[in-house]
Amino acid sequence: MTGINGMLKFVMALFLGAAPSLVAAERAGVVVMLGDSTTLCSRNRDGAKLTDFIQAALTRAHVEATIINAGKGSDTAQGGFARLQEAVFAHDPDVVTISFGLNDTGWFTPEEYREWMEKIIQEIQRKSRAGMLLVTSTSFNNARHAALSTWGKGFHSQDGLDEYMDANICMQVRTLARKYRLPMCDLHGCFRERLKKNPAIMDMLLLPDGVHLTDEGNRVAAEYLAPMIATLISGSNAGEKQ
Repeated sequence: MTGINGMLKFVMALFLGAAPSLVAAERAGVVVMLGDSTTLCSRNRDGAKLTDFIQAALTRAHVEATIINAGKGSDTAQGGFARLQEAVFAHDPDVVTISFGLNDTGWFTPEEYREWMEKIIQEIQRKSRAGMLLVTSTSFNNARHAALSTWGKGFHSQDGLDEYMDANICMQVRTLARKYRLPMCDLHGCFRERLKKNPAIMDMLLLPDGVHLTDEGNRVAAEYLAPMIATLISGSNAGEKQ
């Protein structure tokens, strides 16, 4: 119930200007967003990256936090594990978001992907006090990605690349969230629901490469992520008082 109440307070603060803040008078939370190019957002202008939108949303809601972009282009869960010391632990974070899967879909089996994700989770639990938020990857535009990528074409016989990722890669994230009792933001499910209701918005949310998010896509993703991050920051500060 605490998490639900925290999220409701965040939404009120964000959209209604409600006060007080979730973490007023407490130290600013440090949030490391660990992921691939959809976290790095090198194709987006300054101020329109995913981390920028989340930082802005938290600021509007008076949630004191510093968002650190630890995304890396073409990275996988294996690469993320190798980067944990400099990308995560060096910042002594209160919250770590973990988002891999787009590149893993083409390079690893679902079982290999799960193993590397599990190693990340276990290492953060072992070496850090940070709360974790697992994040599924956003959608592929099958047709556009296949036109530009050789490995993307190989999934036509498996109902499509995005469908394969959902059933085999994103599903591993959902399973790990249940196993470790971690909060999860199912961005893939959220995007698929939006696209199902209005397929025409595909080009509004995804760049022509069929993978990376537009500025608007980042804004939409932040709508789902920011409240959950705010709740975790609130819980982290409450834990420090005990």
